[in-house]
Amino acid sequence: MAMSKLVPLRFGDFLVEKHKISEAQLLDSLAEHWMTGLKLGESVVKKGYIQAPEVELLAAEFRDLQTVYV
Repeated sequence: MAMSKLVPLRFGDFLVEKHKISEAQLLDSLAEHWMTGLKLGESVVKKGYIQAPEVELLAAEFRDLQTVYV
């Protein structure tokens, strides 16, 4: 039986999976992020794809996903 590897989920992929932004909006926001150094969440807000309060809530939810209980 083959074991699958756990792959870390990136915040942008999380936003797409939650249907908050499209793949195209993610790529556009990533381009802004890479060119300016803004955090991805800041770029998404600057582009007008998601309002800042919602990004903050989504970021908190995303951080909770990073916790692994053994």
